[in-house]
Amino acid sequence: MAGDRADVVFTGGVVHTVDPTNQIAEAVAVSDGRILAVGSNAEVSATAGPGTRRVDLSGRSLLPGFIDAHQHFTGVGGAQYAIDCKAAGMDSVAAIAEAVRRRAEEQPAGSWIRGRGYDHSRLVEQRHPNRHDLDAVAPDHPVVLTRTCGHIVAFNTKAAEVAGLSMTAADPNGGRYDRDADGETLLGVAYERANAPLRDASMATEEDTRQYLLAANRADLASGLTSVHDAGGLLGPAMEIATDLVARGEIQVRLYAFATVNSFEHPLVGLLSGTGLRTGFGSDRLRIGAFKVITDGSSSGPTAATRQPYTVDPDDSGIAYWAQDELDDLIGRAHRAGWQCTVHAVGDQAIEQTLDAMARAQAEHPREGLRHRIDHCGITPPDLQERVRQQGIVPAMQPAFFWEFGDGYIRNYGRHRADVMFPAKSLIEAGVRVAGSSDAPVTDYRPLFGIEQAMTRATRDGDVCGPEERVDLDTAIRMHTINGAYAEFADDRKGSIEPGKFADLVVLSEDIRRVPATELRDLPVALTMVGGEVAYEV
Repeated sequence: MAGDRADVVFTGGVVHTVDPTNQIAEAVAVSDGRILAVGSNAEVSATAGPGTRRVDLSGRSLLPGFIDAHQHFTGVGGAQYAIDCKAAGMDSVAAIAEAVRRRAEEQPAGSWIRGRGYDHSRLVEQRHPNRHDLDAVAPDHPVVLTRTCGHIVAFNTKAAEVAGLSMTAADPNGGRYDRDADGETLLGVAYERANAPLRDASMATEEDTRQYLLAANRADLASGLTSVHDAGGLLGPAMEIATDLVARGEIQVRLYAFATVNSFEHPLVGLLSGTGLRTGFGSDRLRIGAFKVITDGSSSGPTAATRQPYTVDPDDSGIAYWAQDELDDLIGRAHRAGWQCTVHAVGDQAIEQTLDAMARAQAEHPREGLRHRIDHCGITPPDLQERVRQQGIVPAMQPAFFWEFGDGYIRNYGRHRADVMFPAKSLIEAGVRVAGSSDAPVTDYRPLFGIEQAMTRATRDGDVCGPEERVDLDTAIRMHTINGAYAEFADDRKGSIEPGKFADLVVLSEDIRRVPATELRDLPVALTMVGGEVAYEV
């Protein structure tokens, strides 16, 4: 430590250290960006000097800064500028179309109109918006509306034109288009890899991206997040902008940026060809993370790749992006190049395929200390849970999904599969380090919402997915702190409140132990500190 005098002392609180014993302390001292001391009020107060800031917690909770192990950082900011298709009253295609019409009146012709967050299963019409709906209200603007899952988009004719997408385009491997009654003309709904032309064409400008990143930073800090694993969107065109903002101190959230690919043609696949760039390059403010491969669809689409057909549709088993030998090849190349590997795998078929690929990579090129991940690790019955344990996989799960999508899980996959989705308790009891995350903007980015849902697994309609998989408060906190740090090889320097670790801290407005689990999502954050500096304070 730089000295024995604290810059800041927090006293009189309920300090969840999240150390190996889950010690509850009274006070914490911070010096030179790190934790100086943890203990009683008297012990910590002894480190204070004339220039020390003293914070009386008055019985409130102090925790390690929360870590979101799977968030789309740029997307969290971008969602704040898009039409909010989850807003009150947006319960029909007609209401969404009206919002698009209003936006078209405000924006110059030819400019992109973006929307985010609709869920067709909860709209009055029980369908996706399509080009007919959107052409009627915005014929001169390219429009793209992203479903809440992020894997399906609705678009209009102008968007297809700008994207160079033929209205009779064939379905790509790993994707599909809905079509008009003639069976040929695109209806204006694209799934999975079929999204690519529209996403590429509607990319934000550099200035918009800058504003999105700043907005995400503000939102995350206000929710108590001090670290984010960016699961896709940052490493690419946005990276130079993010690097500049981090260097200027305008982004305080620590970022662990994945290289995310969904095809062999993706430009980031080039990182595996002798560049030397790999997981760990960078600083504790902005670091290169895992090499991530998307291998199936979304849990709520539903487009997840399953071993047995969907309960709701015996002719549908989801969308798989890769043949086994293709995934083996890509994961094998990343593994050999020294990357931490992770795979977006939701359905049990995709998870099994991923485990096979990772097992083959390790058998052919053994490495120590892998911490390979499965991001989502959705439908995970006991046989796959055992393989996750045996292979030392780190799952990054999204308990917050149950509130928004759980009723659809029961309907689409059947209760037998919904009950083993994101099985955090079983895996943790087996010794697996499960990291908590949001996948925002897919759903709520607030980590307290994720902690609530890890404890309740409650659906919006009042059901529960797998009640036996609910965890207690301490476990839910660990999922969103130290386990997230472990998932990025940083548990030696953050994720718990222990002397010598980064002073990444969050103060809540109350004692979290006294707040009913069902009310945690709305528990206000009073202060967020990153590296000893207060980055957010009410």
